[in-house]
Amino acid sequence: MKQIVTWPALVVWRAVFWTYERATWQYDLMVIAILMFVWLTPPSWIGDPVATDEGPVMWVVRLLQ
Repeated sequence: MKQIVTWPALVVWRAVFWTYERATWQYDLMVIAILMFVWLTPPSWIGDPVATDEGPVMWVVRLLQ
């Protein structure tokens, strides 16, 4: 049987609808990506009105200067 859906489309489909099983490397990678977004996104990018600092990314930038 010929595969109708291409490989990139299948990856996007599985990521959007979260169809990977737990304890697979794909699931772990998606969880890591979500945690990185939550922890590393500067509050000003999402318009957080209660944020008092620039976030972890700016802390690292200041350390490297």
